[in-house]
Amino acid sequence: MKPLQTIFIVDDDPIHQQITEIMLNRMAAAENVAKYSDAQEVLEHFRTNLNNNRELPDVILLDLNMPVMDGWEFLEAFTHIRPKLNKEVRIYVLTSSIDEKDRQRVEAFNYVTGYLTKPLTNDIISMICQ
Repeated sequence: MKPLQTIFIVDDDPIHQQITEIMLNRMAAAENVAKYSDAQEVLEHFRTNLNNNRELPDVILLDLNMPVMDGWEFLEAFTHIRPKLNKEVRIYVLTSSIDEKDRQRVEAFNYVTGYLTKPLTNDIISMICQ
């Protein structure tokens, strides 16, 4: 498994953020792991760094249920930012939701790479890093 440059964890739960970061670091999944509690902050990061690929993540692990801007709103907004990027950013929805309607709704965003349910496992991390 070759480590990715950067992974963004976008989740409002600090415990889940910490556990995910520890797992990613233990598996040397990425050189950098950044944690965000607010998806709006991630969008601002993209807008500021549109042409700076080194500042953009390879992968985003996105929670759906967050208080300020939820994962759905992020995906809607990212739809407009994505065509402006010079780098492919893979998004994995990482959620505790097992609702089939959520899975189907995520599939409408054709650029989302995968729908994963918490908790993250070593096998899933290995798959993400391929």
